[in-house]
Amino acid sequence: MQKSAHFANTATLGKPEVRVKKTELIDARFQELLTVGSQILSTKRPPPANVVGDYRVDFEHSQEWRTSASQFLASLFGKDSEYYQRFQGGFKHAGYYSDMAAGLAVIKAAWNDYSKGYLTELRALIRAEVFDDLLEQALHLFEQGYYQPAAVLAGSVLEDSLRKLCERNGIILASKPKLDGMNAELAKKGAYNTLVQKRITWLADIRNKSAHGQLTEFSSSDVDTMLRQVRDFVTDFLS
Repeated sequence: MQKSAHFANTATLGKPEVRVKKTELIDARFQELLTVGSQILSTKRPPPANVVGDYRVDFEHSQEWRTSASQFLASLFGKDSEYYQRFQGGFKHAGYYSDMAAGLAVIKAAWNDYSKGYLTELRALIRAEVFDDLLEQALHLFEQGYYQPAAVLAGSVLEDSLRKLCERNGIILASKPKLDGMNAELAKKGAYNTLVQKRITWLADIRNKSAHGQLTEFSSSDVDTMLRQVRDFVTDFLS
C-alpha cells in the first residue's frame, strides 16, 4: 500500500543503467533507509500526558523501518556482525525517539564505512544472492511502500530482458540502445505482437516517470501491475 507523501521515498535514484550492479542497489537501499529514518525522527513529540518517559515518534513507520533496516543489515553484513548486533541492541522499542535515533546512527555508521571503502573486503565478496533477483527486490521495496524505486528496478529488468531478446533474434544493437527502439525492432521482427508492444510502451512510461521523480503521474497500483507484467514478460519470452 502506498504510504503518505511524508514518508514516500525521496531519494533520487536517477536513470538506471541497463544492468543494475549490486553495489548500486546497496547504495540506493542505504539512501532509502537514511532518508526515511530521518523523516521518522522528524515526527518527534512529547510522551502522552501524565506519562514520564522518552519522546515518541510515529510508531507504525518506525516499526516498519526497524524491520526493513534489520533485514538489510543481516543480509549485507550477517547477524554476527557488529552493525547488526549494535542495531538490535540499540533499537528495542518501536515508537521511541531514542531507540529510533540509535538505529539510524548504526545505519549511518555502516553507510559511512561502506561508502568510504573501509569495507573493501565486503565489496569484493558481495555475492549474487544478496540482491540476485531484481524483481524480488522490487517486490520487497513495493511491499515496504517504496513504489518509486520498485518501478525503477522493474524497469531495469524489462530493459535488460529486451536486450537479451534482441540478441536472440539477431537484432544488432547500438552500444546504449533505447528501450523504445528495442521494443519497436522486436515487434517489427515478429518476436511479439503489437499488443505486447503497446504493453511494453506503457511499462516503459512508468519506468521513465519513476526514474525522474514524477510521482504524481503514476500510482502504486500502476507499479503493482508493472511488477506482475514484467514478471510475465520474462517468463513468456525468456524462459
